[in-house]
Amino acid sequence: MAISHSARLSPLQGETVWTLEDGEIVERRGKRERRYSLSKLKSLRSAEGGAILTFARGRLTIPAMSYSAGLRPENRATSFSAFIGAVAGTAAVTTPGARFRNAGTPLAEPLIWAIGLLGAGAVALLLFAATAGAWTLGVALAARLVFVLILAAGALPWLDRSPGKMDAN
Repeated sequence: MAISHSARLSPLQGETVWTLEDGEIVERRGKRERRYSLSKLKSLRSAEGGAILTFARGRLTIPAMSYSAGLRPENRATSFSAFIGAVAGTAAVTTPGARFRNAGTPLAEPLIWAIGLLGAGAVALLLFAATAGAWTLGVALAARLVFVLILAAGALPWLDRSPGKMDAN
């Protein structure tokens, strides 16, 4: 029995169906069909919102969310988790060299934005202080912002701590 997951990627497109058939993922959208052999899988990165499968010649992204009637998002996490579990189980048998991992926590993205904003603030502070003639005050305040930026950047490696192998059951 082939297991499948479907999602509507855009309100303007038809529904895309991913099916696991004989060691291959078959992606169908309308009349178009693409096949991805799990024997050529390099890595599978899974998260609550979707999965990214990297193959020798390209990448396949499978979302857990879909558009429903009225352009509202619809969570299809049950079929998604069953499908990705079956893909991981099959890939663990057919491709022992593939890397399986869960995505990190969603805290990394806001922290990266905060780091970028702190850096932009430090540069802006230096520019404003230089134009006002208070260069030493600008350097002192910007140095404090850069220190906070360095502390925030030091926390980034710990936010993506996840087990090296995903459970293939």
